[in-house]
Amino acid sequence: MVTVRVRSALMKGDWMAFVHGHTGSHFLDSLSAENFELLHRSLVDVALTRGDVLCVPGDDLDCIWFPTTAILSVVTLLANGQDVEACTIGHESAYGLLNAMGSSIAIDRVIAQVPGHAIKLAASRLRAAAALSISITDLIVRHAQANTAQIQQSVACNAVHSVEARLCRWLLMTQDRTRSDRLPLTQEFLGFMLGVQRTTVTGVARTLQAAGAIRYSRGLIEILDRDRLKAGACECYASVLEKHAQLLGARPLRTVDPFDSARPPAGAPSAAERA
Repeated sequence: MVTVRVRSALMKGDWMAFVHGHTGSHFLDSLSAENFELLHRSLVDVALTRGDVLCVPGDDLDCIWFPTTAILSVVTLLANGQDVEACTIGHESAYGLLNAMGSSIAIDRVIAQVPGHAIKLAASRLRAAAALSISITDLIVRHAQANTAQIQQSVACNAVHSVEARLCRWLLMTQDRTRSDRLPLTQEFLGFMLGVQRTTVTGVARTLQAAGAIRYSRGLIEILDRDRLKAGACECYASVLEKHAQLLGARPLRTVDPFDSARPPAGAPSAAERA
């Protein structure tokens, strides 16, 4: 397993680095001030690079991951060694919530899909806080339901929709989570996420580029026409957004317009690069 690099606010004696309502995690920022007080001293900021493995099936998952600028991919391993993505998690939710409340045994392989930061919290701490607050328990259940809804939609999507429609949906989801039109993604990684050969992704990407929807180069896809992607995406994109809004509140997934100036989007160019 890849060893991730940890930068803890506590190590620096500056636990106020995590301020109520401004962590970058929709789950944590949805907590009341009183409930946040139960957790914030145990929050640890972790820098993730693409491909970092957070857990594999059978691991004892003793922590919860709350992505802030990173994006996690939850994948299912098949007997032939093939990976199939079941769920994508960004700042709108978290991974490991149900493990904190029940069995700690991991059943998924979870990797960092897009580099960035995530907040790590010991499962025992969240479990103790939930025992003290019914509203925390309710929030855990709602997020688990939202992630389950996404998994169910992905099953249907992978079974009946075209690769082009699925790629459009996947790019839109990634753009929503990064709040950037520049996505640090390779075609090889896209093929891995979509469960198709890289050559298939190349062909579909060329079609979208010819239509003016995207521009791609090695390791980077730039979204030029979001409306074109939305027109090409299957119904699953809007369906997942609607279910997330119903369960998690209004707009848990922030879109690229306007940019979030408080935290630079993952993979976005610096001000100097934009100049």
